[in-house]
Amino acid sequence: MSRMLNRRLAHSLASSFSTATKTPTLYGWGNRKALPLTACTENDVFLKPVRLDIRPEYALPQESVITHIAAGWGHSLLATDAKRVYGFGLSRCGQAGESEGGGLVFECPAADDHRDIQIRQLACGREHSHIVTTSQQQHQQGNRHGQETQLYSFGNNMYGQLGLGKSKETHPGTFVMQTRPQAVETCMMNITDIACGLDHTVFVAEDKHVYAMGWGADGQLGLAEGWTGDKNLPTQLPSLGGAPIKKIAGSTDFTLALTADGGLWTWGNSEYGQGMTGAKIDRILQPIRLEHRGIVDIAAGGPFSVVLAEDGSVHTCGYGALGLGRDTIETLSLQRIRDLPQIQKVFATTDFAAAVAASGELFTWGLNGSSGRLGLGHQEHAFQAERVDIDKEVHDMVLGTNHALAICI
Repeated sequence: MSRMLNRRLAHSLASSFSTATKTPTLYGWGNRKALPLTACTENDVFLKPVRLDIRPEYALPQESVITHIAAGWGHSLLATDAKRVYGFGLSRCGQAGESEGGGLVFECPAADDHRDIQIRQLACGREHSHIVTTSQQQHQQGNRHGQETQLYSFGNNMYGQLGLGKSKETHPGTFVMQTRPQAVETCMMNITDIACGLDHTVFVAEDKHVYAMGWGADGQLGLAEGWTGDKNLPTQLPSLGGAPIKKIAGSTDFTLALTADGGLWTWGNSEYGQGMTGAKIDRILQPIRLEHRGIVDIAAGGPFSVVLAEDGSVHTCGYGALGLGRDTIETLSLQRIRDLPQIQKVFATTDFAAAVAASGELFTWGLNGSSGRLGLGHQEHAFQAERVDIDKEVHDMVLGTNHALAICI
């Protein structure tokens, strides 16, 4: 059975920002302890978005420009244009670095005549984290050629979710964790996208294959019919049809994959119908292709899914405060969320979701609570999508279990 209802995990989608004309600004809300701020206690919250990079307690260098963000159960990772990664929030297993107070986690080596290493993506699970770097090889004359990625992992590794060849099975009776980023030496393929679930990791390689490691009891590794075990090394899934994979999404115990040819795939837990198959299925043990077409973005929540259609409309399926109204908390077929403008991106985590409009407006819905994680200025649940009061255009964002971060312009 799934742990979705009694365990909460932040959406691990990592985000990037690049613009030559506007300077990005960072906003955050919800539990302040997971935000890049100093002197925060567990119960400090922001009920609505607050610009963080101008606050006196902002914990990053003031001249830093945020390039990537990721959010986990109770921690966050942020990368800057200085090619440094900082972690904040809960760090019992080192998932936010070695210090509970937050600070520098990783720094790319300086560029030389042969290579230039950059941060490519960040991803956070419940208590584990990943950094993907890309290395551009170049001739002495400056003509670039070839690109390689490297995966670094840290945090909880009890189920092998770091892909380092260790787990509770290889080290019985010990708390298996990695407090500093360690290169996954067995991961020699170029990574194009990565997502974390509760205690597992899924990533896409340039060879069009998907790889997974970590906890697999709900089929979230998608390895084969009958397989519900764990893996402590990156392990290749069955082919998803051969088309390049545009995006992969996950936050709990199931995964969605969107391919460049418009294919939508799913695997893992679907006991609430979140797999969009039209039925409640306890575990989907290997990827299956769904019939839905015309989808351009995806987000995997806890017991629900969110998809963005090519006409800018948002649809959802599964169980919870789905944005369909107080009277509709369950559906086995995709239903359109009404009263949203033209949407360009969707996001989801265990109990709530968000959508960013083409205008830069932000809308959230789902279960709220004491943290005010919906950013609506109150603690009440939102059974319909509501506009978040934020004074800049939202470019990208990530959702944590009880906090959120947004890059705005």
